[in-house]
Amino acid sequence: MTANPYVWGIWNVEVFGPNISIGRNVVIIGAESARTRLTTVKLGGYEGAIEIGDNVLVMAGVRVSSASKIEIGDDCMLANYCYLTDADWHGIHDRTQIVGKTVPIVLEKGVWIGDSAIVCKGVRIGENSIVGAGSVVRKNVPANVVVAGNPARIVRRLDPARVVTMGALYEKMGGPPV
Repeated sequence: MTANPYVWGIWNVEVFGPNISIGRNVVIIGAESARTRLTTVKLGGYEGAIEIGDNVLVMAGVRVSSASKIEIGDDCMLANYCYLTDADWHGIHDRTQIVGKTVPIVLEKGVWIGDSAIVCKGVRIGENSIVGAGSVVRKNVPANVVVAGNPARIVRRLDPARVVTMGALYEKMGGPPV
């Protein structure tokens, strides 16, 4: 792996819109039956942004859709089919409204979003926390916990001293494998 992003199945990865930045040592995977999509919009006074940190893994079928801002910190993992969106994509009453309400999302360092989980607008997920498969996160999540369910609730606390991330491994090795 190099410091540049590495994309498997590039023909199944869609990057659309302005203000998308991708850090070092990022792996993005797309599959024929599971397109991976990073999408921002710039229209009607809205301008989305997606910022992906270093050493991030984005699996097949992930969707990240922004009309304001989504920050994905270093060492995060996004499992298959998870969805992060910072907007409603319509008004509550006026369903012809293009974006609706939008509030940024922040995933702090080392966050792991499980398979098919949804992270809704306005959520901040604390360092090292894990969102269980199929969960729906509508409220902030503190650092070093596992949340699961709909709505997501804390089901376990994590010992941050035991968490090992790709960034820590690369640091120990003197850099990523080439």
